[in-house]
Amino acid sequence: MRIVVTGGSGNVGTALRRHLDFEDVGVDVRALSSLRDAIRGADVVVHLAWAIKPTDHQTNVDGSEHVLAACIKEEVGHLICASSVAAYAPAARYERVDESWPTTGIPGSTYSAHKVRLEEMISRYPLPCTVIRPCGIAQASAAQQLRRWLLSRWLSPRLLPLLPVPLWTGLRLQLVHSDDVARAIVEIVRRRALGAFNLASEPVLTAPMIADRVGAARLPVPYPVIEKLAGATAKLRLQPLTPEWVRMADQAPLVRTTRAHQDLEWWPEHDARDVLSEVVTAMGRRA
Repeated sequence: MRIVVTGGSGNVGTALRRHLDFEDVGVDVRALSSLRDAIRGADVVVHLAWAIKPTDHQTNVDGSEHVLAACIKEEVGHLICASSVAAYAPAARYERVDESWPTTGIPGSTYSAHKVRLEEMISRYPLPCTVIRPCGIAQASAAQQLRRWLLSRWLSPRLLPLLPVPLWTGLRLQLVHSDDVARAIVEIVRRRALGAFNLASEPVLTAPMIADRVGAARLPVPYPVIEKLAGATAKLRLQPLTPEWVRMADQAPLVRTTRAHQDLEWWPEHDARDVLSEVVTAMGRRA
């Protein structure tokens, strides 16, 4: 079986390499002709290529449409695409949604809008396709990239235990380890499972749990204040989190993973608390 992956050098792709032999497409997904040449003869294509920060329409939307078109032209037997829980519409704060929840996205989030477009395109193409919808994905090797996305360049991760962490009371967060996402993809390939699969680990992390794993005191701040502070400090380039990313963290719904348990016999090997601890520890190793 020939398996081809776009974005094989990314967070999920590097983990997938530890579990599956595949060919990494070393071409720009924005170039349709080169993409067709790269996937010709593939039995399975796993589409992971995505521009997160900064988001990029040409890569995320145009590039994804090129992948879909190339798979049709080259008669690929199975396409697996990485979407996100961010494709879902908001739900009640502690409600867990399954794969039937509307994929209309989080208002005001470009990342979410691009994932919604991806899923809309998939629905229009007559391809045997699987969509994974993971929550936040992390591993130690992605820690420095996550640090650049989350923390001020002037803030050393080693100082986190010494500073209060501003977190809003209603914050709830699901995480999953990159290796666990990779294992789910392996099962999807092996079983040729189609449709959508939510992927997340337990438990759901709350603000006190996050502060505890960071090793810092929590500074309770109302969500509206957090959003306004993010806007002001991001404009001054004091830190990288813009209001749209804070809004997505607040509004992305919690997901149930029942279908992955039943149809893939997939259970995460990493506890969400340990995933967070692994990343925080790896951030502190920065020279």
